Amino acid sequence: MSRNFVMLGTGAWSSALASMLSKNGHKIKMWGIDKSEILDINKGVNTKYFASSKFNNPENIEATSDLKYALENVDIIVVAVPTPVISSVLTQVKTHLGNRKISIINVAKGINPETKEFFSAVIKNAIGSNLIDICSVIGPSFAIDVFNNKMTMVNAVGENIEFLTKITNYFTTSSFKLIPNTDEKASETFSALKNVLAIGMGIASGLFDSQNLLPALISLGLKEIFQIAKFLSPETSDTVGYELAAVGDIVLTCLNPTSRNFSFGLEIAKNGVQKAIAMNVKTVEGYNTAKILEKILQNKKAPEAPFISNIISVLLHNLNPREILNFI
Repeated sequence: MSRNFVMLGTGAWSSALASMLSKNGHKIKMWGIDKSEILDINKGVNTKYFASSKFNNPENIEATSDLKYALENVDIIVVAVPTPVISSVLTQVKTHLGNRKISIINVAKGINPETKEFFSAVIKNAIGSNLIDICSVIGPSFAIDVFNNKMTMVNAVGENIEFLTKITNYFTTSSFKLIPNTDEKASETFSALKNVLAIGMGIASGLFDSQNLLPALISLGLKEIFQIAKFLSPETSDTVGYELAAVGDIVLTCLNPTSRNFSFGLEIAKNGVQKAIAMNVKTVEGYNTAKILEKILQNKKAPEAPFISNIISVLLHNLNPREILNFI
């Protein structure tokens, strides 16, 4: 059964997911404010991110800057705008919805620096009584590979397994697979904290010439993040670390130079923290997450996390990057 989707945002990830939905016959309206992206999308492409590659079924996709129009007859909203504007955009959405009920898919990773909540919680609070169900689509994925129909597997994370199953069916194509995962808070913890770990991995990669080191550091970081997830959510499953949103996302983000957080770490290794911050901080999620994570680790009951603590010290407290492994 075809559904009416609204993508909030016209960027890379929004376009990639819209293309998957279009392949399955769903109707998609993409809302945004970038006129050039809107014009492009209505021609069947998004050249800013994907050159001349076309959407799978562009006839099923329409882009607009009119939010009220976009939300007409909507069944499911995909929140894919930049994280700093999620709250303000959803305030507008709620106004246009009136009494209508909708379901939401979140693709934002990380922690809101103002409320210290995961973005799924931010969305729940913003939409309130209009919300039927919500899930997050997270896991090891670069938008360009999804858009170009290269094999990708990610998690659909949420509390309601029936809703997760529906979303999995809506999105799954021959190249894009969703796997339901009900360990919501722990998965979001991994998804957010892996960005901090990726910065440390980039620093280590840039400073220490050892192919043996990075897999070892991933193992240490994975263990530390799991212990933090268990601290924040004691009911966390002992197997959540094996999920796509956990170890899968960590491997992709922490070993790939095209990852913003990993490349930020490389820049720190090359030019120091301040120059790297001046060049990159607006797009590096892990830097802002490190500030929040530091406060979590200051709790007396928090687990010890020596590697992640050292990454934070490099970013925020002038620890020499070459001392990042002084805990070993």
